[in-house]
Amino acid sequence: MPGLTWMHRRAWIVVLAGACGCQILNPAFGLDRDSDGASATEPVLTTSSGPTTTAAPTTDEPATATGPDTTAGSEPPLTTGVDTHDSSGPVPSTCGDKILDPGEECDDGDGVDGNDCTNSCTIAECGDGVVHDGVEECDPGDAIDAPCTLACKLPACGDGLVHGDEQCDDGNTDSFDGCAGDCKLSCNDGMFEPDREECDPSDPLFADFVPLCSDACELKACFRLTNTEDKDFADPTWFDACATAPGQRIAVLLRDQAGVQYLRFGDKPASMFPWTPSDMTCTKPPADQWKLSHHDRKVELTDLLFDEPEPVVDVLYAFGADSQPKASEAATCPSSLGDGYALAIVPEGQSTHARVLLMPFAGDTMPRNLGGWLATGPGVELAFDGAPMPLCSADQPPIPFLGTVAIAVF
Repeated sequence: MPGLTWMHRRAWIVVLAGACGCQILNPAFGLDRDSDGASATEPVLTTSSGPTTTAAPTTDEPATATGPDTTAGSEPPLTTGVDTHDSSGPVPSTCGDKILDPGEECDDGDGVDGNDCTNSCTIAECGDGVVHDGVEECDPGDAIDAPCTLACKLPACGDGLVHGDEQCDDGNTDSFDGCAGDCKLSCNDGMFEPDREECDPSDPLFADFVPLCSDACELKACFRLTNTEDKDFADPTWFDACATAPGQRIAVLLRDQAGVQYLRFGDKPASMFPWTPSDMTCTKPPADQWKLSHHDRKVELTDLLFDEPEPVVDVLYAFGADSQPKASEAATCPSSLGDGYALAIVPEGQSTHARVLLMPFAGDTMPRNLGGWLATGPGVELAFDGAPMPLCSADQPPIPFLGTVAIAVF
């Protein structure tokens, strides 16, 4: 059998030779340590008939002879070429042993990197490069261009951050604030898009109406209201700013979540302005303003939303602040369009049907009755229908418009 040799400085290899063959035991090959951290009993060189011997060094160090009862435990410790722990001292713990040691924030030892405690024994947090399951969608770590926000969320329109092919991101899905719900800019792009803007001053359509549209593509309104199913409109003075505005033109806009549904403008006749709170489209006394046929200064409205070969012309009637019906004519159709400010837009030639109605739930001195429409609730504050609504049928109440109305005088 080959003799024992010195394989590396201070590294001993013990060879066990016998009738059963040769076996190499070496810490580098998985020699276990006991619970105190010291090496297990070192193997000895034995033969089936000879005494126990130890390997002799090949350096100048003297060899130590051993007797028959001598074991290798008295020899220098076996090593793998690197320094080993002192068997008499504690073995430093490592991350993953389920023991919280100095330098560790946590240690659950479960080998799962995506829970509250990472495999690096640090408490999971956004930016550590590890996706915290159920808490983070992603984790950019130190990456600069990673497809992940600093909040450890995947980029998405509406998160307030512009990324990818987004042109804007204002953190909401309102399409009428300059940045559309799909994070695309629409305002001032040369085209009026009714599903995401109220107007657009860059569209040639509005070239002659510069004072009508703001740079944010919103109608410059003297009155604006968003109507809901609740009672939203009870201010008798609601039309003061529009009644006293110096402009010669008037525009009316209606829009809901789907976009602009109605947008028309008209010119006041020369005899109409300036308007006064009491005298707008009717020169009759307040007690006579309730009747549409008494309005002698009507405003014809032209459509700005649809380009039709034969445009449908609507007529706007504005009831003065002190208008009120006669008690003796309360049953006459329509009996109560004008207790205080009110707005009615009807198709040309009509007097019993309206396309748009706008009036406070409470009038100046009395509630509106509108031929029994109160039964439909406060939604009648703002009513709109493409097909004109009858003004005098309790069986056919007006259709509430749940959205925004804006009126501009410019």
